[in-house]
Amino acid sequence: MLTPVPFGSPVPQADALTVRLRDGVRLATDVYLPPSPGRSPTVLIRTPYDKTRPTGLLPEIADRLTDAGYAVVVQDVRGKVRSEGRAVPFVNELADGWDTLVWITAQPWSNGAVGCWGNSYYGFTARAAAASGHPAVRALAVRLTSADIGGSGSGSGGSGVGSEVGEFTHRNGVFRFGPMVEWLSTTWAGPANLDGAIDWSLPPHQLLAGLPRLAVDLGADLGVDFPGHGRVPTLHCTGWYDLFQAGQLADWRRAVGSARGRAPQYLVASAGDHMDDLFTRDGRSPDHLTDKTAREAMLDRTLAPVVAFFDRHLRGRDDRLDSVPVPPVRWECAGAGWHAGSEWPPAGAVPVRLHLVARGALRSVPNPQSQNTCWEHDPADPVPVTDADWWRPLLALPDERAVESRPDVLTFTGPPLAAPLCLAGPVRLALPLSVGPASGHVVAKLCAVAPDGTSRRILEAPQPVTRTDGAYAPVTVPLGDTGHLLPAGHRLRVQLATSCYPSYLPGPAGRFALRTGGHDGAHLDLTVLPGALT
Repeated sequence: MLTPVPFGSPVPQADALTVRLRDGVRLATDVYLPPSPGRSPTVLIRTPYDKTRPTGLLPEIADRLTDAGYAVVVQDVRGKVRSEGRAVPFVNELADGWDTLVWITAQPWSNGAVGCWGNSYYGFTARAAAASGHPAVRALAVRLTSADIGGSGSGSGGSGVGSEVGEFTHRNGVFRFGPMVEWLSTTWAGPANLDGAIDWSLPPHQLLAGLPRLAVDLGADLGVDFPGHGRVPTLHCTGWYDLFQAGQLADWRRAVGSARGRAPQYLVASAGDHMDDLFTRDGRSPDHLTDKTAREAMLDRTLAPVVAFFDRHLRGRDDRLDSVPVPPVRWECAGAGWHAGSEWPPAGAVPVRLHLVARGALRSVPNPQSQNTCWEHDPADPVPVTDADWWRPLLALPDERAVESRPDVLTFTGPPLAAPLCLAGPVRLALPLSVGPASGHVVAKLCAVAPDGTSRRILEAPQPVTRTDGAYAPVTVPLGDTGHLLPAGHRLRVQLATSCYPSYLPGPAGRFALRTGGHDGAHLDLTVLPGALT
């Protein structure tokens, strides 16, 4: 049952104000000012999650930014918490961001330079404010989000907001059923955010009924090349275990490759998840929402690159950011610390191909003869999601053996590694599949298997598949990117299923067959760094 979350208490160190928009709607806005008087650059944060809610950490973040010399404006978006208007995801953020920027630049504490910052949905609002074209925006820092919203409309056309099925609402074209149902139910049902457990045993149509409309066909509304505009210096921060990792990396790549992308584009990729939890070998990250020491450490590591970035692009200071050729890349290898360079994948990374072979093996050389492995998909008994929390999987990264013993889950496992192996770049699966009698999707995972047999996910992605009427057709599954060190003695494993509920809706009943071996058998393409990172 979902219940309203009480609004957070007013923050004593902030001035609680309202910003009146062009249509008369007033948005609740907190202003934090730096200790030194005078005009300062401003950081703008616009959120639907309650700007004063303690678990949102925005008052603590604002305090750190003011200590660094910035004025900070934190705002509840239209229709949420203390702001007026009707709450609709995505639609109003461009215009409301522009109006707020007009208000900021008219204030006596503003020096006219603004940096937009945010995580997740309020990373989207930060990007929308920057995309509005207001000249005050000199820098943009977006974290754990994707501008490629997608939806059921006409897609990007010539100037729209992402693809027909983008990387925010979908993954590789498969709707993120569980995360989107939860997000729409808890965030967009009204002014208050809701909390509690969703009963996933209910039929999917019942869970979808009555949800707020996901308004995502925004091309006509925005009229700009929104996902990869590259107009202002941008810091793109992602986590290898974040739901939106693939979309965020695509945003960065589009911005870097844009003909208009002359502004520097920086990438920071951590071994973290959507809530900035950390990868650990035992699969358990300290919870920074309950552990004060972990919270301070989390704020230090997430805000340090942001402050350094704003210092360079809002204040013209270079003393807090390494001088690295543009676009600089900083990435964390899970299990081997942080690394820096000028590109991603890193210089020296090479492709490696492993083959899925009969009897569940993963080898560098394919079997000379083709073999077919068949299994049945039953939508009434879907493979369950293993994560206890898809937003925070690293709090307790599950042992995948809980599902790997099922007859409708295939696994292919490599031999123990003789030396450490560093994955550093994109990972893809090529699967020759026979699908029938209806279309559906596959869900693939890349896992690391410890010497004790524990199997933990590194990457996961679904991919739509189309009925083939007995023939085999090639299916490519982009699993995403990773930086991950597998110690000697560990093994790589590929896991294949045709459901992962409630992350994705199960497809209709069907029979699947996978071809392994021969010249066109299933294979895994990795990107690795030769030699071990320590």
